[in-house]
Amino acid sequence: MRAMNARVLDHPRDRMIDAAIAGMRLCGLAGAGINHVVTASGAPKGSLYHYFPGGKLELAREALERFGEQRQQELRTALSGDAAPDQKIKRLFSRMAKGLAMEDFRYGCAVAGVTLDLDEDSAALAPVCSGLLDAWAQTVAEVFAPLPAARRRALARFVIATFEGALVQARAARSTQSVLEAGELAASLVRGELSTT
Repeated sequence: MRAMNARVLDHPRDRMIDAAIAGMRLCGLAGAGINHVVTASGAPKGSLYHYFPGGKLELAREALERFGEQRQQELRTALSGDAAPDQKIKRLFSRMAKGLAMEDFRYGCAVAGVTLDLDEDSAALAPVCSGLLDAWAQTVAEVFAPLPAARRRALARFVIATFEGALVQARAARSTQSVLEAGELAASLVRGELSTT
C-alpha cells in the first residue's frame, strides 16, 4: 500500500491532516501532537487552532476519518475482481506485505495506533476508531456473500483483527513473514468456511 502521507496538498489545513495521519501511523496519538503537525506540515503554529478550534482531538478525528476512507478504498481495490474469496483475502495480505516493505516497516495503522493510546482525555476518539474498524469489516464481509450475514460479519472481523495483528508483528520484526503467513491462514479459513455452504 502506498504511503498515505505522500499526497502533496497546497492548503495548510489539508497538510496538517496529512501530517497527523503520518504521525499517527508512526507513533499513535502522540503523532498528532501540535508541535509535530506544525513542523511536518510547514504551517504556522497559530493556524492549527484556526483550522481546528477543538485542538488536537479535532485534528486527530479528521485525520482518522481521512485515513479510514483511504484504507477503505485500498480494501475495495484489493478485494475487487472475479477471484475466489480466499484468493482475494490472500491478495489483501500480500499487498500489505509489499507496502510495509516499500515503507521500510516505518508505518502502521493510524486507527490501531490511536486505539492503543486511548485514555480519559482522548476517549472521544474511541467511537471514531470503532466505527472505522466496523466499516472495514463490512467491506470485507461483502466478499463472503454466500455465508449467513452473522457469519460473514464474524469472519470479516477476524480478517481485520488478523490484518492488524500481523501488521504489528511485521513492524516489530521488520519482516513480512507474519503478514504472508497470516494471509495464507486467513485464506485457508475462508476457503473452509465457504466450502461448507
